[in-house]
Amino acid sequence: MRVLILGARAPACLEWARAFSQAGWTVTVADSLAQPLSRFSRAAEHFVRLPEPRHDPDAWIEALAGVVRQQAIDLLLPTCEEVFYLAHGLERLRPLCRVFTSDFDLLHRLHHKGDFAAMTQGWDVAAPPTRVLHDPAAVQALAAEHDALVFKPAYSRFASQTLIRPSPAQLAKVRPSSDAPWVAQRFVPGQEYCSFSVLVDGQLRAHSCYQPRYRVGRGSGIYFHSCAPAPIRAFLEQFGRATGYTGQVGFDFIEDHQGRFHVLECNPRATSGVHLFDDQRVQLVTALGSEADAALEATLEPRMIALAMLLLAAPQRALRRTFWHDYRQARDVIVQDGDRGPLTAQLLSLSEIIGRALTRRCGLLAASTADIEWNGQPLGAPRP
Repeated sequence: MRVLILGARAPACLEWARAFSQAGWTVTVADSLAQPLSRFSRAAEHFVRLPEPRHDPDAWIEALAGVVRQQAIDLLLPTCEEVFYLAHGLERLRPLCRVFTSDFDLLHRLHHKGDFAAMTQGWDVAAPPTRVLHDPAAVQALAAEHDALVFKPAYSRFASQTLIRPSPAQLAKVRPSSDAPWVAQRFVPGQEYCSFSVLVDGQLRAHSCYQPRYRVGRGSGIYFHSCAPAPIRAFLEQFGRATGYTGQVGFDFIEDHQGRFHVLECNPRATSGVHLFDDQRVQLVTALGSEADAALEATLEPRMIALAMLLLAAPQRALRRTFWHDYRQARDVIVQDGDRGPLTAQLLSLSEIIGRALTRRCGLLAASTADIEWNGQPLGAPRP
């Protein structure tokens, strides 16, 4: 069996490549970057460089179709925001192989933070009250409530541009439009949780939950403290029944001071929780099949991106015993026995992203997804 895994820049792709390799599959990884992380893993037998999906979605789909035919791919698995372009081209790709994603319309509803919040109303775990803002006047109408709200673009990732209880001066800079809407969501103080799950036709196949104990700024976690809150597991079951979702999905939650859980937003793609299955990789691959037993549960041991912990978290916490205790307790998800190529690959990938940040005049986080992210722009009708 042959799998083509997209988003080779992402640690999640590396995790899936190792899982499929361990399960006996032939693994090809692909990306529009030239030096993505997973390219240098022993788990990946082939690497394919693709065009940028955001620049030309149809050319990207055609390139994918060519790889699928040439390598006789059985399964096409996305890991990053290229999933939206993949879903856009489903009619072109589905006759060629199994494509592990839901349809575009459902992904769009989940990706748009306002539409997703509306979807959850009436569920046992629902989003806080959320309003969609299409113009600056809508923002200023909420100025008196600024201290009780969180403002963020309806299409965003890594908590980029998120304003938590912003000052009036910060709020004055928010300029939503019909093409680039924002949302205002009631602020809920409490404990943060993130989840990662795999579903097939709405059936929960694998589930993990973690607290991002250390982060890059307010965004991506780099330390994954595993846990298993029952309300979050129940939410995923309800989500599956309500949507019939197929694919990988992550959610962000808050447990308030009264012990109630609230779901904040949805990431309809792979998230860092996939690393919590690195001790049962063959079972994780099996969970993607047409039939499965009970949902696979993640390890309760912590995982981390060790280099990021040392470079980004340690400088501010080097004198704290708790930091080094946490560091010793966790396993690195990038460098593992028998597969040390990704160690230096982290630096190569970072160098390429730095170069893109300079040429595109944006920050590192923005540069890391600028070619694959989807922000609601029209994609047009895919080519037949």
